[in-house]
Amino acid sequence: MERNIRLNWPDIVTEAIKRRKEQRLTQTQLAILCEVSKPTLNNFEQGRTNITLDSALKILRNLDLA
Repeated sequence: MERNIRLNWPDIVTEAIKRRKEQRLTQTQLAILCEVSKPTLNNFEQGRTNITLDSALKILRNLDLA
């Protein structure tokens, strides 16, 4: 059985930014916690989808979204 899962990427990114700000974390601080580069985190927050799934999951996990 094949499933097609659709993600609302803009909503996920918006929620991630909201949670980062609620935790009073800068992009630099969150990037360090996630072990990703600041440009990678910035690309994620800009909604660009050219980051790896691994990097996106690191960010989402640190914000309790995955």
